[in-house]
Amino acid sequence: MTVGLMKKIVLLVQAFACAVAAMPAAAEDIHLITEDSPPFNYIDAETGQITGVAHELVLVLMQGAGLSYHSELLPWQRGYRLSLKKPNTCIYGVNRTPEREELFEWVGPLFESGWALYGYDPDIQIEKLSDITDQVVVVKAGDAITNAFIAARPDVKVLTAPSVRNGVRLLHHGRADLWLAGVAHVRESAEIMNVPVPRQVFLWRKSVVYMACSNATDESKLARLRAALPSLNQSRDAILRKYW
Repeated sequence: MTVGLMKKIVLLVQAFACAVAAMPAAAEDIHLITEDSPPFNYIDAETGQITGVAHELVLVLMQGAGLSYHSELLPWQRGYRLSLKKPNTCIYGVNRTPEREELFEWVGPLFESGWALYGYDPDIQIEKLSDITDQVVVVKAGDAITNAFIAARPDVKVLTAPSVRNGVRLLHHGRADLWLAGVAHVRESAEIMNVPVPRQVFLWRKSVVYMACSNATDESKLARLRAALPSLNQSRDAILRKYW
């Protein structure tokens, strides 16, 4: 092989490598978004990867549907806005409410959960929502259950927290009398914040948790996701037992 031919081969290989590097990476079928909300979804301290009950169930669903994906953990309000407008984007660990019904394409249910009021003061006794009088209730900012609570009791003084975990910390520091939280979040949130687990004062609502996809999501992908829902039945109980 002549020197001139070797140079040509080297140039061709370099040109090919540059062309491949310039090509965009294949896009995933679905962009998955969730929030930091243990035990539903959170970053594992050891692996640095997203984990949690909702995340594991969604991965089973994606595998059953045979769809590629990229998952991302974002602040709730930012992730919610993205999932409203970005095609082929789904946010999971979402409560399906009448106000949200037409905003998304719904895939689920993933699992059942619920919300309750918690507190440290043993003298606070609540049997119905109207029993709340002068107590301050700490709630998570922008959450569907927060909006429902405020709509049901607009006269109650609320204190907003940026996350569920911060809510229990504010409760423990005496900034609020009651904490509105998902029943699955309570123990983990208290442990992470290194505060005592508050007692459940009043179970207000049960809920069903879904994955909510942008209305601009491809119909064939939605069909595959919904067809894969029965695959969750084989895994759901074992996954739930891992987290609560």
